[in-house]
Amino acid sequence: MKEIIASNGEVFEISPHLWQQNQQQQSLLIRYLACPLRENEQTIWLAVDSLNNLAACDAFSFLSGKVIEPVLLAADELKALLQAFSPQALNVEESPVFYAQQPLHEDALHTETAQGQKSDEPVIQLLNNIFENAQRQQASDIHLEPQAQHLQVRFRVDGVLQTQPPIALALASRVISRLKLLAKLDISEMRLPQDGRFQFKTTFSDRLDFRLSTLPTPLGEKAVLRVQQNTPVQFSFAELGMNNTQQKQIKTALSQPQGLILVTGPTGSGKSITLYTALSHLNRPEKHIMTAEDPIEIALSGIIQTQVNPQIGLDFSRLLRTFLRQDPDIIMLGEIRDEESAAMALRAAQTGHLVLSTLHTNDAPSAIPRLLQLGVKQHEIDNALLLVIAQRLVRKCCEHRQKCGEKSESFADCTQGSCHQGYKGRVGIYQFLQPHFQLDFPTLHQAAMEKVEQGITDLAEVQRMLGQDNGGSQ
Repeated sequence: MKEIIASNGEVFEISPHLWQQNQQQQSLLIRYLACPLRENEQTIWLAVDSLNNLAACDAFSFLSGKVIEPVLLAADELKALLQAFSPQALNVEESPVFYAQQPLHEDALHTETAQGQKSDEPVIQLLNNIFENAQRQQASDIHLEPQAQHLQVRFRVDGVLQTQPPIALALASRVISRLKLLAKLDISEMRLPQDGRFQFKTTFSDRLDFRLSTLPTPLGEKAVLRVQQNTPVQFSFAELGMNNTQQKQIKTALSQPQGLILVTGPTGSGKSITLYTALSHLNRPEKHIMTAEDPIEIALSGIIQTQVNPQIGLDFSRLLRTFLRQDPDIIMLGEIRDEESAAMALRAAQTGHLVLSTLHTNDAPSAIPRLLQLGVKQHEIDNALLLVIAQRLVRKCCEHRQKCGEKSESFADCTQGSCHQGYKGRVGIYQFLQPHFQLDFPTLHQAAMEKVEQGITDLAEVQRMLGQDNGGSQ
């Protein structure tokens, strides 16, 4: 018997018998960070770390058929309680049944509930393990790729895909279906791509946010999960990799009362982090900042952030029109995608608003012809454009590189257990263009070579990111 004191002072005496009665819900409770404290014929008192944790209450109400009375408990105390009463969970990493290199029998893929029904607990444990490994390796994306003999798992770490242990073929469809259920997608639709998002709590960990994209292939559905780092941004421009001159240029541009600042580069080049860092720099009580994003990747306190929803006609252009009626000082538009959003961004930048946005171009000078292609007039660009930043991310040399060997082939090969192939973490390289002031500016390759000279990265990584032909503006 264990005694627990809730936040309201109420005392609960918890018996392990209550926890054991609900073993079929254990994986769900651990994921949602909840624990049964007391029950009678009509009600279950459920410990949660937040009274807004409605998902746990709804899930347990559905499974038990009883009314749920949430009881607020400190997160640390709740985690300790779960750990104390939870029997040893199956260690997926050590269990051969989930992985393709071992013989597999269908019966081994299931556990049974007290009623003799098949349970999805093995799939839940497997996904929990994959998510924890991805979090541990700081992966930005998880790829689940159907092959003839297994479901291949790969993590994108520091911009490079790394192969993980494959999943047994007999579990492949159930893993994808489970992800689609979490993201509230149609599990019966396997012929068309689908997109969704969900939140997940791994065992005794903080919440993870995911964007899910599925794609039909001849061998089954492929899934890619983008791990959303929905945590406050505390980066400085120096930590992003900007040199002293670039820091001065961006801070000068951000101090202007109106105008347009563009960040360019391919997907995955760090544009969003640059914009969030700029917004954090601007975030003051006297400033009204509004953002239109697809999706909202990081929540920023004190800033009005809005999610684009094209399915109901809420696109960037419509949001921007609404913003202009909301008396903003600063507007962040996630992306300039078409003629209408380009025209409205330039209009806002010329009518007393500081506008930040992104554009898909290879380098900074290409932003101007791209705007012209979208129908923006040259005089509008001349009047509004303050700064164009082109950027890429390159891997940093591991600080233990001499001990690891010049290039380690895997995490295990690194004697410090901290890097992959001699690299750990990434840093930005930047090309800045100030249309009104600069006639000569460094290329992205020149900016990258500055990082090579400082020992931050190496030539092989620069060539991997920018290609062999480094003579141009890229």
